[in-house]
Amino acid sequence: MSVQSSVPVEKATPASTANAEKWQGRIISLLAISYLLLQIYPGQEMEAVVSVIILGVIVWVMPRIRGSTLTISTVLLLLAVGLMVYYEASVQEWLQAARVNLTLIALFLFVPLLGIPVRTGGYVEALKIVLARSMNEPRFFYIGSKLLTHMLGVVLNIGAVSIVYQLTKASNITSSRLIANALNRGFVTSIYWSPYFSAMALILSQLHITWSSIVLYSLGLVFISTVVSIGLDHSVIRSNEQEQKHREGIRETTDPIHLQKAKRKVIELFILLTLIMGLVLFVERMTSYSMVLIICLVSLIFPLLWCGFSGKAAPLIEQLQQHLDVGIPRMKKEIVLFLIAGFFSGAIVQAELSGYLIEAMNAVFGSFTMGIAFFFSLLIVLTAVVGLHPIVVVTILATSIDPRLIGLSPEYFAVLLLASWGISNTVSPATAVNNLLSHLLKENVLDVSIRWNLKYALIMLMFIPFYLWALNI
Repeated sequence: MSVQSSVPVEKATPASTANAEKWQGRIISLLAISYLLLQIYPGQEMEAVVSVIILGVIVWVMPRIRGSTLTISTVLLLLAVGLMVYYEASVQEWLQAARVNLTLIALFLFVPLLGIPVRTGGYVEALKIVLARSMNEPRFFYIGSKLLTHMLGVVLNIGAVSIVYQLTKASNITSSRLIANALNRGFVTSIYWSPYFSAMALILSQLHITWSSIVLYSLGLVFISTVVSIGLDHSVIRSNEQEQKHREGIRETTDPIHLQKAKRKVIELFILLTLIMGLVLFVERMTSYSMVLIICLVSLIFPLLWCGFSGKAAPLIEQLQQHLDVGIPRMKKEIVLFLIAGFFSGAIVQAELSGYLIEAMNAVFGSFTMGIAFFFSLLIVLTAVVGLHPIVVVTILATSIDPRLIGLSPEYFAVLLLASWGISNTVSPATAVNNLLSHLLKENVLDVSIRWNLKYALIMLMFIPFYLWALNI
């Protein structure tokens, strides 16, 4: 016989949930502040304080995430703690391991602020007006959406996917596969070369190379990816072209004056994006600051100046509040996973397990660098297919392997990891872009990721070793 409690169970109200998310945003934002403080006041005391804050965020946020991310994070954390205890790591080594991926988190938290001028400047509506006449042509729709997502994604990161998705609503093309593939592959190719992505921050900081030393090689991958993508989706584009021929409708005409205003607005948008990129490169050239620190400072200061001079102070405050109270809490899964992946890779370094991997690679492949490239790419992509976020494997490889010990230059290894990260993003059901597209298009995440992109990922996997061999980096 069971006895039911007479005390009513309190359910979380929308107000209490919103309040909890606000606190999550504020606590997680301490990581961004910690990164800046560590750059301004370097030293062992500050490093210790920042490491404690990171560990505190992990302990506080982890119980508030669910699903496969919680499972993966828990397993990695337990393995990391086990390795650190078994190999009797010092307190200093524990704290150092906690900071491995702090630069990634800083970018993750700061870069979305660069989207504020775009969202408050009326640029999305201007793009809709300018592109409206051609958005019903499937080939232009696909290529245009892909390239626009890529160009916006270079600065706006995953925010570009949401913006271009809104633009696709101006078209009567409703093929989920066409939309998802264009936006997905347009976005992931930004990972290959954009300095604003966490992937680039991790690889540059760990391999101790400059962005300018690999950017041209990475841009070549963007071209190859675009050609492969269009070729694979040619049949889907043709199918939509046939549907459009049988679909009758009256195209809306835009007032010439409004069209001219919209064109000027679009030009202004690309001037804005160019200005942001140019400002980062200029400061990097003129100072000794790291690329990550410059991007964080530009992400923080540029929107303030832009909105201030354009008289949009009120929308700026609203957007900042939105980012703190809603945007950051939505990223808590990725943030916790990134932090724990860094901690785990730090534990592997302390355990010196990478030495066994280097010995195995040299024994199996010797000087056959194409084989090494294919092995690492395949490892990253296959683990992504089974649901492991690419950040985990790439962090381990970037932080624990000296590429020179397996016959690779740091630049070669960097391009390899960036390309593999980008490819794996298309097929991983754990990445933010696939889950976002799944939500927007009301499609199964396995369709958006594996089913629609596996062939693309495999073809790109075959291209990478030959491309790197041809470059002779």
